[in-house]
Amino acid sequence: MKVTRTNPETVAPPIGTYTHLTVVPRGADLLVLSGQVGNDAVGNFPDDVESQFENALDNVRRILESEGVTADNIIKLNIWLTEPIDWSRFKEIFGRFHGGTPPAMTLGFVSSLALPHLKVEVEAWAARWESAEKEDES
Repeated sequence: MKVTRTNPETVAPPIGTYTHLTVVPRGADLLVLSGQVGNDAVGNFPDDVESQFENALDNVRRILESEGVTADNIIKLNIWLTEPIDWSRFKEIFGRFHGGTPPAMTLGFVSSLALPHLKVEVEAWAARWESAEKEDES
């Protein structure tokens, strides 16, 4: 079992790096992450939005890994930015994160986040299920 992603032919292709539809396998646990901001692993915040974006995705990845899942298990990402981002850097950073199979995603620009120095917040939803081997042992 795994999360599947598709772009149905009944609508226009995505206008960015995301997938229109994500399907979660039956019986999966839902992992809902609070919005992750752009601090690094020790709590420091870089000044630029691109570095904060990369850090926020790294935080998402580390939280998912703590639960035994990878970015492949992501169902949906919501990304909030407070200022313009270099789109070539965005695509590079995001591409490394999702490894070629982007999840469903919403990206929006907001006037501010919880603190003045926050430029990025990334909310993630993921699925986790028992492996077929564990199910066979039951």
